Amino acid sequence: MKKDTLFKQIFDKHYEALCLYAARFTRDMDDAEDMVQEAFIKWWEIIDKKPSASTRAYLYQMVKNACIDRARQRRNDTININTLPDTLSQPDPDPDARLDILLEAVDALPEKAHRVFTAICVNKRKYKEVALEMNVSVNTIKTQFSRSLRLLRERLNETPNDN
Repeated sequence: MKKDTLFKQIFDKHYEALCLYAARFTRDMDDAEDMVQEAFIKWWEIIDKKPSASTRAYLYQMVKNACIDRARQRRNDTININTLPDTLSQPDPDPDARLDILLEAVDALPEKAHRVFTAICVNKRKYKEVALEMNVSVNTIKTQFSRSLRLLRERLNETPNDN
């Protein structure tokens, strides 16, 4: 059987069930669909190397692992404004000063990272929505968002004397 025919059959047979399975972990159908699509992409790359007898179990395990990885990434990608004073190594700055510092750091982001960060964190948009609006892939949005968080952490961890 041809690779693309086999792929289509397996995809059609398991896609919906895998999305529902992933949604149990993510609690968000868009994220669940992302996880399943990523699993199918990885499976496509190795389809010739794995026996088809274990395909279903293999896909479920890939989806589960992707969901766990995403949860870990999100846990590490959050910025808690309440811990900002500790992060900045400043003695008890007032809330307005914390907000000013954060806004300055966001404004200093590169243009694409700034747009993605604002869309996701300020406007509460989903990766998929932002990707469609910017006409790029969801993975590009994830990369830009991750980059913006890394840059913010670096900027916010600088001591006042480092400026």
